[in-house]
Amino acid sequence: MQTEISINQITDLDEMRLIIGDFERRHNAKLDLQVFDWSVAWAELMKISLYGHGPIVSEVGSTWMSSLAGQNSLRPFKPNEVAAMGGKENFLQESWQSCLDLEEEKVLAIPWTVNTYLVYYRRDLLAKAGIEESTAFSTFENMARTLESLRRVSPNMIIAIPNSGNSVGVLHNSSSFVWEMGGDFIIPDGKGVCFSDPNTLAGLREYFGLYRFLTPASRNLYDDGCSNAFLEGRTAITIRSLDLLSQTKAAHVPKEVSQNTSIAVLPGVPFIGGSNLVIWKHVPPSQETLAVDLVRYLTSAENMMTQFLKAKYTPANLEALNQVEMDPTYLPLIQSLREGRALKRVPLWGLIEDKLVKALNQIWQKIFASSDPNIDQIIKETLLPLEDRLNITLSQ
Repeated sequence: MQTEISINQITDLDEMRLIIGDFERRHNAKLDLQVFDWSVAWAELMKISLYGHGPIVSEVGSTWMSSLAGQNSLRPFKPNEVAAMGGKENFLQESWQSCLDLEEEKVLAIPWTVNTYLVYYRRDLLAKAGIEESTAFSTFENMARTLESLRRVSPNMIIAIPNSGNSVGVLHNSSSFVWEMGGDFIIPDGKGVCFSDPNTLAGLREYFGLYRFLTPASRNLYDDGCSNAFLEGRTAITIRSLDLLSQTKAAHVPKEVSQNTSIAVLPGVPFIGGSNLVIWKHVPPSQETLAVDLVRYLTSAENMMTQFLKAKYTPANLEALNQVEMDPTYLPLIQSLREGRALKRVPLWGLIEDKLVKALNQIWQKIFASSDPNIDQIIKETLLPLEDRLNITLSQ
């Protein structure tokens, strides 16, 4: 009997199949691996949750956990199962918190990967522009000065950031700016949104102010477009997760890119996301032990280090993460994880995220449509009506 599992789109699927194959041999099992593109993963997970059919183990984005927690479709992990995986002390705290139910009484998932955004830059282009690397991205002000200085050495594309296609990266990147200004998207008690908060608006103004560095070639880019622009040497800077670093070493990447790529912490308060592994409540009793064993196997330090070395998927497992820290190359990553935070956990976050991501991407499109955009006006006319609608829904 095959056991269905699902993961979301990854860079090195072949390596994941090898890891799965090793588990199959050890446990004399047959796994049916389904791979969901991140753009449709939430819809697929909702089908599994609603209909109680399909994969029995799934990868779930950490920000989606609070929405799934209220649907009573996940099988909680038992205390002895959690202990066998090292307990909560074995995982990054922000990742572990996302695995709990809203009352923080049950463990509904086990942390798998952790994600944060880093600044990728070309050392050779910064040197050509006379920019000091150590302070180039230390503050929003320094980052703006760096981008301005790069105009003359990288005029076609200075920076590539996602700004179309309803990329969730727009929300994740803008969060760093909002939090640095003391703002947030959710009010402290989690019962409403606060897009109109002056500090939130100030952070969004700073973020969308990056439009002045977006040349025509860097507009209407989705996540993959940003990565490709950097890998092909068409932009001096991009903001992406760590997995891009392994791609810069590929044979087809120009030497001026592969030999001159460095990473830095994104100014502001870093965003921390990632993914967890869940077992669905519809798991047949005959497959329950196998499902738990699979989660323990995939989240182990050994397998997490394999995934990190092959595809730069950052482990939420602290034993593995401590090994990563020993390489100075990854100090910006470690610093970002230490200083960062996750989005607030609220029951209807799935709804809020869907509407907010679309609205933030709409702001980019409105900015691009104007020759002299009024950033404040565009932000307010897009987000304030959405705030009213969401707060009515959340109050019911």
